[in-house]
Amino acid sequence: MKKLIPIFVLFIVCFYSCKKEEKKTSVHPLSIPFNERPVPTLPNANNIATGVVGGAHYICPKKCKGGTSSAKGACPICSTELTHNQAFHNKPINTTIAPISTPVATPASGPNAKGEYHYKCKNGCAGGEDAAGKCRSCSSDLEHNTAYHS
Repeated sequence: MKKLIPIFVLFIVCFYSCKKEEKKTSVHPLSIPFNERPVPTLPNANNIATGVVGGAHYICPKKCKGGTSSAKGACPICSTELTHNQAFHNKPINTTIAPISTPVATPASGPNAKGEYHYKCKNGCAGGEDAAGKCRSCSSDLEHNTAYHS
């Protein structure tokens, strides 16, 4: 009998080690067809019952489905005291970008009281302009006239 116990143990070990295990193959997520991929769920989906941007004003701390209310009180599902949802007061993010309008002082048109233009020709041509650009006579660049400001 004592000789049968080691043979029996050897027999069990032999059969146990011969057991085939299935190899787990990793599948790349993009190789799964789009329509067969699992649909992701949004977190705290129970908090959107009121249609307000931040959800219901009071929500169940246990996140019961339907455990929301616009007034303080108990959860209608589990009777737990509802907690205040600070996100209820969040305002929607404005996705439209308003153009930035910075007031720009427009210089007076024409020469000042002394007859000086804001920009004058580098070559000394007569006249000038209110803004930088090209001379009307010789097409060279206009330069800033400091005498205009004095």
